[in-house]
Amino acid sequence: MTEPRSEPEGPFPIEPAALLRHARRIVEVLPEPGETEYRRAVSAAYFALFHAITLRAVDVPGDEIRQRYERVRQFGHADVRKVALWASGAGPPPPAEESRAAIARDDGQSFRVAGTLLRLNAERRRADYDHFAQFSRSRANRAINAAEEAVAIVTAPAFGASDGGRAFLRMLAAQLEARPPSDA
Repeated sequence: MTEPRSEPEGPFPIEPAALLRHARRIVEVLPEPGETEYRRAVSAAYFALFHAITLRAVDVPGDEIRQRYERVRQFGHADVRKVALWASGAGPPPPAEESRAAIARDDGQSFRVAGTLLRLNAERRRADYDHFAQFSRSRANRAINAAEEAVAIVTAPAFGASDGGRAFLRMLAAQLEARPPSDA
C-alpha cells in the first residue's frame, strides 16, 4: 500500500494536469459547448503550460510543497513571456542572459516550449479580452494539444537535465532574483 500524498494546508495548489483535464472536459464532455466554453478551454490550456514552467523553475530539492508554491506565485506572466521571447529568438535578451538564451534557442525542446508559450499567451489574451475573436472546438483543441505537448516536455526529467532546459529555467529564476524585494 502506498502512503497518501501529503496535501498542503489551505487551498489546493494549481496543477497543470488538472487544468488540461478541465480544458479537455469542456471541449469533449460538455453536451453543447459554446464560444464562452471554448474561450475558457484555451485559457486553461495556457495556464497549464504557464504553471508547469513556473513550477519547474522553482523545483528545489528538499523544499516543502508550500515553499515551492509560494515562490511560484512570485512569477508574473510578463516574466515568463520575456524569457520565452529570448529562448525563441523573437526578442533580444539582456547582455547577462545572451549565452543562456543562445543555449535555450539551440535546444529543440526549449525552443519548442518557448514558441508554444508565446502562441498560447497570444491565444489566451484573445480568448480573455478580444470580444470579436471567434473560438471553435478545433481552435480550442489546437491550444489544448499544444499545451499538452509542451507540458509533457517541461515536466519530463530530461528537460531539467538538458543544457537548453537548464538555461531556460535559470533565466526564469534570474527574473525573480532581479526583482527588488517586495514589502509584503
